[in-house]
Amino acid sequence: MKLKYKILMAIIAVSIGLCLMIYQSYALWVVTLSGQENIVEVGCFNIEFIENTSSIALSNSYPVSDAKGMSGEAYSFTITNKCTVDSAYQVTLNTLNANTMGDDKVKYVIYKDSESKPSTGSLVNSAPINADKANITVTDLKESYIIASGELKGASEENGTGESHTYNVYLWIDENAGNEVENTRFEASINIVNASTKIGPTAAETIEALAEANPDQLVYDGTVDNNLRYIGANPNNYVSFNNELWRIIGVFNNIDNGSGTKETRLKIIRNESIGEYSWDNKASGTGSSDSQYGSNDWSDSALQQVLNSGAYYNRTSGECPYGSNGATTTCDFSTTGLTSDAKSMIDNALWNLGGSNTYDDVTTSMFYERERGTEVYSGRPTAWTGKVALMYPSDYGYATSGGNTVDRKTCHATNLYSWNNVSDCYNNDWLYDSSNSQWELATLSSSSDYVLMMDFFGNVSYNHPFDIFQTVSPVLYLSSNVKITGGDGSENSPFELSL
Repeated sequence: MKLKYKILMAIIAVSIGLCLMIYQSYALWVVTLSGQENIVEVGCFNIEFIENTSSIALSNSYPVSDAKGMSGEAYSFTITNKCTVDSAYQVTLNTLNANTMGDDKVKYVIYKDSESKPSTGSLVNSAPINADKANITVTDLKESYIIASGELKGASEENGTGESHTYNVYLWIDENAGNEVENTRFEASINIVNASTKIGPTAAETIEALAEANPDQLVYDGTVDNNLRYIGANPNNYVSFNNELWRIIGVFNNIDNGSGTKETRLKIIRNESIGEYSWDNKASGTGSSDSQYGSNDWSDSALQQVLNSGAYYNRTSGECPYGSNGATTTCDFSTTGLTSDAKSMIDNALWNLGGSNTYDDVTTSMFYERERGTEVYSGRPTAWTGKVALMYPSDYGYATSGGNTVDRKTCHATNLYSWNNVSDCYNNDWLYDSSNSQWELATLSSSSDYVLMMDFFGNVSYNHPFDIFQTVSPVLYLSSNVKITGGDGSENSPFELSL
């Protein structure tokens, strides 16, 4: 059901002729209005608007600093759960087509209860949603953005009402807007929607929606799958996952979930490695290994088992591959392994295991094609279905933005084994680690025991899988129904995820 009840939240500005009007409306639940004008009952929720001496004014309606924007008086409202079940919600801000000031000129802060004021957000870096799915009815709606989310515990027999959250909202004009906002208009409404219903978008759709406004950070790779990649030395691709910082490699199309269904999914990598371990080191005659150096078959790799069924996957301590001929070392992932919440956001994916018969003449696009090919060492599988793996050489190659002397196109025309000679390529690639060499998923198909790696010189090279001087950075595909519910992707405000 839809509520058309609106409450005026802002005053008409006079300084430069700019007008801000914020309305309040609610959607999705059955709605009744109480006797008091500033209280609304929405299904399980009671929402009370707290009147202040002044409504939200855009700090005299001219561009101001963030500090000044947050120094005014907030507009506040309280949401209370009156039912006996816990209920999730999202707070959205909706802009109108009639606005003559762009959404990217508006900044905001919203925080609940006694929390400290968080980092500022801008609408252009917030998460837009599908207003139709959310059942939001706003006349002349332009865009809806998620600006907060939460859950309220239900009422108990002892207490007639459940948990409450009070939100404080500040809006102001970005100080960098300049004279562009003179004589312009900005109008919006704040809505509360039921987060137990999928109102979209998926995490992949959210990142796709950011591409147009961030062409220096998000670029389609031009492959047959046309995946969307984060590029550059340090893009805003940070995401909070597993109670840690991870980073988004990109939005990947045609990802097989292991049962033949193709999906568009977000691919992420842990921001820091989990340590230095062997890629594989099974003794000769064990599994696919025919030497003491281990095997380059990921499907029975010792590291694959740690990541998908062993200590890392189970968030515990154990033994990890370390050196030749089956040697191990104690590894403790009791605080860094996957949590149950993290595992609920991961689905199986079919990982291509195609190899390359050469390593010193292969460009980024050639690696992408070969990774998805069928050339492997005799008897090796061409694909593996599982949850946690490693990055591909092509992931590294496509993440560069190039630089002032060598552009991205030239980097992609240069074989990855020679990138150490082209500093603009690796220094403008956020996946490059100057301190460590990193294991990759692809292999040399001409050998039974050579695995590709990215070395700290910036090249893609190879090594025996038993070697212990390469770091391990887990990579995975999030489930296709995971959503981004907050954050702007910066290191201080990473994207927040939910199902």
